[in-house]
Amino acid sequence: MTPLKLIVANPGHFHAALALRETHPLLHDEVFVYAENGPDLERFLALVKNFNARTANPTAWKLHVHRGADYLERLIIERRGDMVLLAGRNDSKMRQIHQLQAAGFPVLGDKTWLIDENDLPTLRAVVASEPLCLDMMTERWDIGNRLL
Repeated sequence: MTPLKLIVANPGHFHAALALRETHPLLHDEVFVYAENGPDLERFLALVKNFNARTANPTAWKLHVHRGADYLERLIIERRGDMVLLAGRNDSKMRQIHQLQAAGFPVLGDKTWLIDENDLPTLRAVVASEPLCLDMMTERWDIGNRLL
């Protein structure tokens, strides 16, 4: 199987970097990052750089970074990857998931998808549509965490 190319959209939460903590045989080592300039992006880049530079089990991610307020539009137009990881600010996440899905991208979305009840119809549309949109935080479904 050909490795999938991952796109990271505006990584405003450290979970975006944690997804790259280790290599995965189904992921290509090239990762395309589309983001606004700012401290969130810089923290993400620093974490991935640390993963690549560590002595024990280093990763080898090759990041291609587009910086700018037009990050989502450029991501959709350029289509440099196969799926989008979205782990950023919650206030716009539901709308971004919907835009990405409408553009044909499978989405791995970090919690919380919905913080405004006005976005509930958008959530319903997303979960009823293709391609898939999945919660990337699979650990929360672990039996120990569910019991807790």
